[in-house]
Amino acid sequence: TMKTETIYNTVTVPRGGEYKLVLADGTIVWLNSDSHIRYPVTFSGNTRQVELEGEAYFEVAKDVEKPFIVRMNEYNVRVTGTQFNVRNYSNESLATTLVEGGVQIERKGKVDRLRPGQQAVLENNEIRIRVVNVEEQVAWRHGAFGFTQCRLENIMEELARWYDVDVFFQSESAKQLVFTGYMKRYNDISEILNAITEVVGVNFTINGKTIIVSK
Repeated sequence: TMKTETIYNTVTVPRGGEYKLVLADGTIVWLNSDSHIRYPVTFSGNTRQVELEGEAYFEVAKDVEKPFIVRMNEYNVRVTGTQFNVRNYSNESLATTLVEGGVQIERKGKVDRLRPGQQAVLENNEIRIRVVNVEEQVAWRHGAFGFTQCRLENIMEELARWYDVDVFFQSESAKQLVFTGYMKRYNDISEILNAITEVVGVNFTINGKTIIVSK
């Protein structure tokens, strides 16, 4: 029998962008900014495997015979048909949030199962499962930012990816300040910065593509 070679596509989404694609099986993938996915043009064999760096929301077409697997360097997510969000940015904890259905987190021979509303986070080399506010975790899918008691340092990383800016903290202690808010993602960045200033009391100076944070 002739062995058919699998052909792969890679989609890269730059900072400031987002992208929706439909895979060969009908699975829909929304990619957040600064992300990329590698996937086969057609799924052959007994699994459907893709590789992800960055953040994506998956609406997986149901196929019990062929599990859908999202591969990351730290763990794999295995599903048959469900909706979930994976966040795999290099400078933060790998997190999978289940919206509906069921997924398995596979790591080093150990399997954890998630229920809707739960998130699996890799911290200190082990998987922790916690209940989260799903709407906030997938806010980006609906054109918004959702932050609950988030550190300013992490918020600014998120804004940097979407607005394609560089952030510079003049004060180390400002990184630890926390902010809670749910805001539209398409607004001018200054509107979001003003909202943070009102609550947290930090100063932002915008200089071209650079934002300077001071107390």
